[in-house]
Amino acid sequence: MSERAPTDASLTLLSIPGATQAEADTFWLTRVYQGDRMPQLTLRAVALGAGLGVLTCATNLYAGLKTGVVFGVAITAALLASATQGALRRVVPRVAGAPLSLLEMGCAQTVASSAGYATGGALVSVQGAWLLTTGHHLPGWTLLAWTFLLSALGVLFAVPLKRQLVDREQLPFASGTAAAATVRALHAGGAASRPRLRMLGVGGLVSGVLTLARDGFGRLPYAWAFPGTLGGVSLERLGFALETGLMPVGGGALLGVRITASMLLGALLVHGVIAPRLMASGVVPVEGDFLAWALWPGAAALTTASLLQFALQGRVWGRALRGLFARGQGARHPVEALQVPGRWLFAGLLVLTPATVALAWVGFDVPVPHALLAVALSFVLCLISCRVTGETDVSPVGALGQVTQLTYGVLLPGNVQANLATAGITVNAASSAADLLTDLKAGHLLGAHPRRVFLAQLLGCVVGSLVVVPLFYLLVPDASVLGSERFPAPAATVTAGVAQVLASGLDAVSPDLRRAMGWAALGAAVLTLCEQALPERFRRWTPSVVGVGLAFLLPASTCLGFFLGGLGWEVARRLRPASEGPGVTLAAGLIAGEGLVGVGIVLARALW
Repeated sequence: MSERAPTDASLTLLSIPGATQAEADTFWLTRVYQGDRMPQLTLRAVALGAGLGVLTCATNLYAGLKTGVVFGVAITAALLASATQGALRRVVPRVAGAPLSLLEMGCAQTVASSAGYATGGALVSVQGAWLLTTGHHLPGWTLLAWTFLLSALGVLFAVPLKRQLVDREQLPFASGTAAAATVRALHAGGAASRPRLRMLGVGGLVSGVLTLARDGFGRLPYAWAFPGTLGGVSLERLGFALETGLMPVGGGALLGVRITASMLLGALLVHGVIAPRLMASGVVPVEGDFLAWALWPGAAALTTASLLQFALQGRVWGRALRGLFARGQGARHPVEALQVPGRWLFAGLLVLTPATVALAWVGFDVPVPHALLAVALSFVLCLISCRVTGETDVSPVGALGQVTQLTYGVLLPGNVQANLATAGITVNAASSAADLLTDLKAGHLLGAHPRRVFLAQLLGCVVGSLVVVPLFYLLVPDASVLGSERFPAPAATVTAGVAQVLASGLDAVSPDLRRAMGWAALGAAVLTLCEQALPERFRRWTPSVVGVGLAFLLPASTCLGFFLGGLGWEVARRLRPASEGPGVTLAAGLIAGEGLVGVGIVLARALW
């Protein structure tokens, strides 16, 4: 098949001033679409994406347990696809064959992205919370089926939203747009792609070597503690140290200086002021677990902020609901023939919905009517998640999961298992739906066949489920691992805390913790309202409530690592604006290097 060189139009938002939807569709079909001109969903592209999906699964699961942040992997997957296929062509040229087409590279990126992002979110938060709350894991077959069903359900939920959010409104979906630009630059080859690939390799190598020296051979301490005391308590006991791992540094570069500076500010307040006072007064023993106390006000702050932001985004989800029922203009356009057929959607829902409801009843003791309501509620929340992701590039799955938790705290009071199971439906489905639309945005800009992007996403869900569930059991053999120095698991502790409060009420919490939770919730509400009300030039100086809230749940050393990454990124960006692209891939390499080597060490110890 002959390939047509992509035009600049394929990396615009395709907005034609004054054009009707039919004219915009015609422009895309004639100027951008390449699905019938070059290979896309090929066996080698799927196999490459599946192999890379194993890596992205391991990295994101490790990062989520360690930092509470699950990073989008679309750009990293594109870089890995290009580097891997290039290496295979040099080592085994007969097996690798011709270079990947532009759309094959996009397909491999989609499979790897789906495997790494759409399947692990609920494991990091909800299933970790299940383990903390019940003290035991779910059976393997239950968790495997649950993970696949919910991620596939999210993919199906996103199908009817694609035409409205991607084609008609052309929301940015910044990660998808960046992934399309990355795929094009890598496919073009030459000087445009080498700096990114080099920085990805350097970051992965440095981070991986440090992790191997620390966790594999015990040659490095986990952190170097700072000397001195605060309030009569040593800085080492309070957690102020310089970590030898580089994953928080890479994560800080991706999060930016505002959030990471807020994390450092929160760490100074929580670990530097509150902790010494509580230890001096005997509320928390000097040798006790301060993070076990701090998770309650931290959960109150993050939950309050999430729900308040959700309420303040009424216009956003109002537009999402109106857009769902919007109709195209005029007669059916030929571009409709390329979309996922309605019969596929109907058949998929006809299979997945009863299967999800049955598994919720058998595996989690959720009554059938409540499970059906949870699936229906998840569709509405997926709609909101996709809209917010398209406009802000941030998937609000934490807030949406808490909406479900509050709903079932009322409908099934005291039932912790049902509360967590229904939250899992929302978290997995919402993250999977947002990831599909991000990939569809990238495919739209590259001229890919939408139906084949959908199939690649489903294949990624299969790969991700088969990989991420055994990895979760391996990394987290029991509840004692969560909340430890190695895996603080802030998302799991917040979800578990909310479920326990809803099940037993605030009376089960000590008076000092109730006061701390009240002050934390009030502070989070004030910061959230300031973020919304202040002009843009002042808003960037307002502390991020997410950053401050995470400081309650993470060691001070991890918060410092995030800040150093955010600060370094900001300085580099200001001194050399051209370093932005390679800088992102360096940060991705730091995250991937520690994640992959960390998982490899656990695997090696389990086998030998």
